[in-house]
Amino acid sequence: MASTVPRPPTAHRWLLVLPFVWQVALVPVVNGVRFAPLNIPFPMLWQMLGVLASTAVIALVFRLDRRAGVDEEEARFLELTARPAESKAGEEA
Repeated sequence: MASTVPRPPTAHRWLLVLPFVWQVALVPVVNGVRFAPLNIPFPMLWQMLGVLASTAVIALVFRLDRRAGVDEEEARFLELTARPAESKAGEEA
């Protein structure tokens, strides 16, 4: 029978869609921009800023995961899944 331990909220993980939208969906809009700060083509600058924005979003989701208690859920999962492996190792010896 499955355990009924409540799962932590994970709606904040939808923030991980933002880097995808930045890098893929907005390319047609950015591609036509002629502005070139520091003689860097704007689409190239947009991609570099996208890398920084993606890093910030991933860090934010990581912190929100910790605050939501995902670490405890992961520890429970590892504990539950490690038991059969340990018993199999004992049987082989």
